[in-house]
Amino acid sequence: MNLNPNIPETMIPGTYTGYNYYAGPNGLPANIQKVLLIGDVSSAGSLAACKPTEVSSEQEAIALAGAGSVLMQMYKAAKKAWKYAQITLLRHAAVTGSAATWESTLSGTATAAGIVSVIINGQKISVGVAKTDTAAAVATALAAEVNNTPDAPVTAEAATAKVTLTAKCSGAYVSAAAGGLNVSVTSEATGITAGAVSATAGVGTVDLTTALAATFPERYHIIVSPVNDETNLGKLKTHLEAAAAPLEQRGQRAICAMVSASATAAKTEALKHNYERLHIAAVKNKINATVWEIAAGLGAIFASNSKPNVPMNGVAIPGLAIPEIEDKWSGEEQDVLLYGGVIPLAEEDGQLCIVRAVTTKSNNSGVRFTKLIDTGVIASLDYFRDAILSTHKAKFKNKVIHALLADSINEENKKVAKDLEDEEILRYIDDYADQFITQESKNEPGRMLCQIPAPVVPGLNQIYNTIDLYL
Repeated sequence: MNLNPNIPETMIPGTYTGYNYYAGPNGLPANIQKVLLIGDVSSAGSLAACKPTEVSSEQEAIALAGAGSVLMQMYKAAKKAWKYAQITLLRHAAVTGSAATWESTLSGTATAAGIVSVIINGQKISVGVAKTDTAAAVATALAAEVNNTPDAPVTAEAATAKVTLTAKCSGAYVSAAAGGLNVSVTSEATGITAGAVSATAGVGTVDLTTALAATFPERYHIIVSPVNDETNLGKLKTHLEAAAAPLEQRGQRAICAMVSASATAAKTEALKHNYERLHIAAVKNKINATVWEIAAGLGAIFASNSKPNVPMNGVAIPGLAIPEIEDKWSGEEQDVLLYGGVIPLAEEDGQLCIVRAVTTKSNNSGVRFTKLIDTGVIASLDYFRDAILSTHKAKFKNKVIHALLADSINEENKKVAKDLEDEEILRYIDDYADQFITQESKNEPGRMLCQIPAPVVPGLNQIYNTIDLYL
């Protein structure tokens, strides 16, 4: 063995000692999950398109995305769900189209004090009404109050007695009946009547192509999409597959959400993709939250799960609204969703919760496939690969192939696996000892070949009991 102390040469007598920080065990790498939120900004946002930008405060996020924008709504939902989430904002390419509008005409003169309100997905923006106030005056005050509410996802203007609200972001998805902005105007002031809201849908579609291309060289463990259409989910799948490939090795998972009238419809969408890194969460009929807020909140909860194989059954997503009774999934519907690779979201103890965190990989060639149905499996495999790569980089970088190298690499691979066994991420490593194989390639000089088993510890999802009655 040749010793190389890496100490500068000197002629002065004495003992000289340096440190080698890489000789001992490195331990397992930290399982930090960075979250990438993809969305649109308002006219007040300064973030350039297709430029991923990490943010460290809400004030910074507001400056980049603009208060009330889709991207800012996603940021706030993620931080409400888990305030420690490490978030990067990404503005997708501009939507070619127009913003949705909503109009309501007020009429009458107040005969008593009260309030008139704009309600947007449960967010109530109200203005006080005094006796003798005219409809025109109330409309002007209401528009001013909306514009003085930074978090509002719309701007407002009043003409005569008509209030017109305009979404801060363009596109058809913003005003979609299921999962978009739902706007109403109500009057609780005697003598003032709020006319029915007339909505004009937004125009234009989101295209994630250039945004995903801009992020490809970097690793974001959780990617959150603001939309759930088949085209963009297909692009997400392609991106995830390419990034996780052996020559890239950046394992990532993507999340979107949908509001669906039926479990079957949501399942049908998931089956179109059938991929272990893609997740679709679903709520039923309607909820006082947009799909982009739901997806962002869920993404933050995924990122908070530092131990990859621990299931998230019944884990709450703080900050999100809960559905009304008629908009809750039944047990049968939840089963349809889960078997189809969709995450049902349901109320539990007054909070919107994950029923079970499944992937869309529910079948293989039309046959039910369970190995990758729970997201913890692919997350554990990614973490195992990260740990192996970290060890190889620290131990074997710039080494030469010698007689003991194969055994040395094999033992380090086993050690990483044993460390993960101690963390209850892998199991039965000793039983798989003979399946750890390392050998020199016979075809490519300078290449070592490793075979590494990965017996992942599954999360506990169910306990079946039989209660015997004795009388």
